[in-house]
Amino acid sequence: LVQSLIKENCTQVHFSYGDELCLDFGKLSPYHHPKLKHLLEGEWILCTRATPWKIYADDQLILDSKIPETDEEIEQAKQLTKQKLEGKILVNLEIDGENLITRLQFDDRYSLILYPDLEDLDLEYWELFMPTEQVLTIGPGYTWSCKSIHDRY
Repeated sequence: LVQSLIKENCTQVHFSYGDELCLDFGKLSPYHHPKLKHLLEGEWILCTRATPWKIYADDQLILDSKIPETDEEIEQAKQLTKQKLEGKILVNLEIDGENLITRLQFDDRYSLILYPDLEDLDLEYWELFMPTEQVLTIGPGYTWSCKSIHDRY
């Protein structure tokens, strides 16, 4: 399902409601919703849902999303995330079937690792909106689905 995402450029990093991390890949274009026309979205959009994450350069940890606490620290973490991931090419995406840890590897030896809380049975761990108008959802628990964006609710 995600093979076509490999070799795509991370064209935009942003944070949604609750400071959840979102990565846009591929060509940017205006949102379809009239109230969001002033914003751009990628062909692929990966959004975390209350899932902790870490960024590594080679094997060295450079950012842990659980550590920033103050508004200033959170803003610095957001800027560092944008600096390290925007403009990078995705070279691999792996999901560990045992613990659902998801590893996105980028060029320049950067990695983003998502660490879902398997005990949290309320929210999806992450969602991937695809150019095929489908959304791949991982979680809660060991569930996953791939549905049309028009059939989500």
